[in-house]
Amino acid sequence: MHERWFDADGRWIYTTEWEPSDARPGSLPVVLVHGLGASTVSWELVGQGLADRLGARVTALDLPGFGRSRTNAPATMASHRDAVTTLLRAHGPALVMGNSMGGATAVGVAARHPDLIRALVLVNAAFPRPGVNFDQLARTARYAALTLPAVAAPIVRARVQRLGPERVVDTTLGLVFAEQDRIDPDLRDRLVALATERRAYPEAARSYTESGGSLFRYLTAGMKADLDAVRAPTLVLHGRRDRLVPVSFARAAAARRAEWRYVELADCGHTPQLEFPERFVDVVTRWVDRDVRAPAARA
Repeated sequence: MHERWFDADGRWIYTTEWEPSDARPGSLPVVLVHGLGASTVSWELVGQGLADRLGARVTALDLPGFGRSRTNAPATMASHRDAVTTLLRAHGPALVMGNSMGGATAVGVAARHPDLIRALVLVNAAFPRPGVNFDQLARTARYAALTLPAVAAPIVRARVQRLGPERVVDTTLGLVFAEQDRIDPDLRDRLVALATERRAYPEAARSYTESGGSLFRYLTAGMKADLDAVRAPTLVLHGRRDRLVPVSFARAAAARRAEWRYVELADCGHTPQLEFPERFVDVVTRWVDRDVRAPAARA
């Protein structure tokens, strides 16, 4: 795994890269986009596996205001799309995978820049609430509160300081995993180290609340049109035991596009790439071989 930085309109963006043990000619590079409050660490258990199985370079980035990507500017869905777009323009068209907010970010990029995304994998992506659907209504209301970052940011900052890095990480992992005994201890240690580092970042709470509020606005006004505008082959992969994005949201989004592939993992939570990394790599690889490479070869 290699660490690199790139300049996205004055913002220095941190990335990690994995090179394949045996590169396959013509393979699409892969770009991985994390979710709200996450980082490149979210992909560490699958980065090398994807590189080796797909025979391609895999790059994960820290969106502006997250991980090690510092920013003094607002952290919004627009700034996240811009960072991903800048990376794609530098690396060339790619297969883009996004988890949670990263999935919504990838959809926005695919709708606006179809030439840059050749294939799309939406991993427990944040999807709009289907009409007359009341799943997780209370949690949705809490995320709506993030549309007022001036109010929410001090609350988030105080909570982080009160809990400390270890409890913040453990609380988050307990929420995104279906079963906590599946948490990789080394991964937890890396997350705690990063959370400790980010305590010194004064913009951390503001970036979280700005992004959360911007995501909520995108989900309620704009994302449905972007979902309809995506032209790349798309895999929707969702854990049935997701506590953050109900599986009913994913089913409804996939139903909008009959040509998309939909895979549901029965005993999985919000981050299948961390909970079942080997299964995740296998599902994605088989889909790429069947729905991306095979049609391209026939053409």
